[in-house]
Amino acid sequence: MKVFYIILLCGLFVLFIAMERVQKEKTGYQVATVMEDITFKEARNQYLRYKIGIYKSPHKIIAAAEEASMRIAAPSEVIVLKAEDEDGKGKN
Repeated sequence: MKVFYIILLCGLFVLFIAMERVQKEKTGYQVATVMEDITFKEARNQYLRYKIGIYKSPHKIIAAAEEASMRIAAPSEVIVLKAEDEDGKGKN
């Protein structure tokens, strides 16, 4: 009877070790999947930053302005409007 309990304990121990290894493998797979997802999202973010940089570039803005028949104003053509409040003087 004592041998039966020893064999049973050894079997349970082996089963426990096997379950731990399976759990470790599942966790490792999940970590690898998340890391792959993070890498993909970082690459996508980098690509989006690149595209935003292109759309904000001076060449792109100048081309869009020329398509809309806009031109660069000469400094003598610029008129600055100033409110009374901006001088620090309030309206009384």
